Amino acid sequence: MRPKLKLALLSACCAGAASGVAMAQEATDPLSEVVVRASRAVAGTKTDTKLVEIPQSISVVTGAEIADRTVVNFQDVFRYSAGVATELNGADSRGDFFSARGFPTEQYLDGLKRMPDFIYGARLEVFSLERAEVLRGPSAVLYGAGGAGGLLNAVSKTPKTAFGGEIGAQLGTDKRKQLQLDVTGPLSDTVSGRFVGLIRDGELQWKGQPDDRILVNPSVKWSPTDHTDVTLMGLYQKDNQGTQTYLPISKSIAANGAERLPYNFFAGEPDFNRADTEFWAATLLVNHRFNSVLSFSSRSRVYGMNTDYGEVYGDYGDGFGAFYASPFDDAGQTLLQREFYVNREKSKGFNTDNSLAARFDTGPFQHTVLAGVDYFKFKQDKDEGFSCDGFAGQFGCFNGPSPPSLNIYDPQYGTPFAWGYTNFLDYRSGQLGLYVQDQIRFADRVSIVLGARRDRATSKRNGVKEDPVVNWSYRAGVIAEVGYGFSPYVSYSESFLPVAGGDFYGNPFEPRTGRQYEGGVKWAPSSQALVTVSYFDIKESNYVTQDPNNIQNFIQTGQVGSQGYEIEGTLRVPGDIDLTGSYSYTKAKVLADTDPARVGARIEGVPKHLASAWATKTFRVADEVTMRAGGGVRYVGSKIDSYQRFITPSATLVDALIEAEHKDWSLSLSASNIFNTRYYASCTSSSPPDGICVVGKDRTIQATLRRRF
Repeated sequence: MRPKLKLALLSACCAGAASGVAMAQEATDPLSEVVVRASRAVAGTKTDTKLVEIPQSISVVTGAEIADRTVVNFQDVFRYSAGVATELNGADSRGDFFSARGFPTEQYLDGLKRMPDFIYGARLEVFSLERAEVLRGPSAVLYGAGGAGGLLNAVSKTPKTAFGGEIGAQLGTDKRKQLQLDVTGPLSDTVSGRFVGLIRDGELQWKGQPDDRILVNPSVKWSPTDHTDVTLMGLYQKDNQGTQTYLPISKSIAANGAERLPYNFFAGEPDFNRADTEFWAATLLVNHRFNSVLSFSSRSRVYGMNTDYGEVYGDYGDGFGAFYASPFDDAGQTLLQREFYVNREKSKGFNTDNSLAARFDTGPFQHTVLAGVDYFKFKQDKDEGFSCDGFAGQFGCFNGPSPPSLNIYDPQYGTPFAWGYTNFLDYRSGQLGLYVQDQIRFADRVSIVLGARRDRATSKRNGVKEDPVVNWSYRAGVIAEVGYGFSPYVSYSESFLPVAGGDFYGNPFEPRTGRQYEGGVKWAPSSQALVTVSYFDIKESNYVTQDPNNIQNFIQTGQVGSQGYEIEGTLRVPGDIDLTGSYSYTKAKVLADTDPARVGARIEGVPKHLASAWATKTFRVADEVTMRAGGGVRYVGSKIDSYQRFITPSATLVDALIEAEHKDWSLSLSASNIFNTRYYASCTSSSPPDGICVVGKDRTIQATLRRRF
């Protein structure tokens, strides 16, 4: 082992990490190789394929782009991706909330579904990622568990054969202080290693609510021959976080002459509200090429998580028919009623995906046939407790008083209150999938993709087995290069997603199933440019949405659909200028529902219009000094609530970057929402004149000093 690398790996035990400039990529692990500049991808087919040969809309966010754009959480990564609505619940610390093409998306890590990923789970650390990928539309044939809108796949940093890395420190708004380390290189002729780590001390945008993290992410790769590599990755992450709270509509966006509350008003209890998680995982990636025809790929992960969540939040009113329960205790509307929710859970899981790929010809047709099997099992033990909201006798309510009301204009925190756990859940689930895909190439211009899959999902709740679910999924598409870089395509695909767990009252969720028709054109005039224009039509059953009558609950509706189009382009032009831009229009509505009055209603929280543009330029200042400057604009259209009563206004946000590099050193200053625009991620009017508003992320500034080696 090189002495330099030995020292770096030893120091990694005591150092931490977090900015994120991706190192040079090596074409070893196929699922982790997606390079837009080289016009190739594997995430859409699980084989190394040109983007212009895949009849599906796919895009990539590189590690450098993640570092440039003041990304704090995983949901921030996709702010500039067409069709992806991010931060749907604002700066919520409970999880990352996205939608794509009008539907909630699933999180994958290195091609394996990341569970739990929906709510109250450990969130992905962006510094540990090489890049992130967007696969739009259903992808059940290859990935099984996935929503109709698509999936977001994060790709971990893995060992490289060349020595290199970075160490740095970061300061930022919300009292953010972070140390970071990423080092990789050879340990022997056949073994290479990598260590990624970070230590963070900070706050959420609610004063006094912590945002602390420790991450340790070592990995080792063994490559005994040019045809074989085996990678083992470990991950330990411990988060100590607080929570956000919500604002009453009548005291915020629709104050109507009343005194408005501060934008980041905290309605909880500083010493009670918490979102603490401890997460560990071990991942094994194996790739072997037997010969020029046959190759094998395998990826497996075992993981576990402990969660301790507690929240006091404002009870912003309920309405049932003509009855309206005010969220205030007094006629002057100064004493806000509050409730509590607690969640203590332990989760464990195992995922594996194994496939064989065969390449052969039949006459003028070139085939790449992929056959595989994947499996996951998931175990969750959960204890929950919550207070009643004025309707005593609600199932599972804690038998005691709610937290004391809070004077919103003179808040006094710290009054003790009784709380406890009342609901107990023992949940088990599993899924076995078999899939086959044939990529057919004809005349070096036409590509056809055909695929089929069978899934069998099982679950058990509190010792009671639920009926197994068997589902077949299909996929077909064709794309043709017609000249001048243009490749029109059409495709059909289906989605299937067993929904883990159940609603707030213990009722199990049904699987979500969907189908999509998509058509479009990809234009790649050079290796430095790619523009994709697409149209889609999606329908999905058993859609999961927020319960308008209970903020802690999620419910399933009948059938929803979305139609729309997207435009996304990346371009490098002379003068070291990189440009990206996107626009999307999504019309999502209810097609069938248990409540006939909801049919035709617009889907809550989904903006019809999204638009963004980002540009960076690199220029030389002196012989050994370069500068980079960049910025972007994001537009998020208006959204409607589930009651179809209240419109959350649109927002336009501006981001910026400036960076100076001298030899191995760099100093960057980046900011998102630089004008500190006060906007709301979503508002829900449960009963006029009140409801809740979730605030968006305020201005975030990060200064990062790095030394690369």
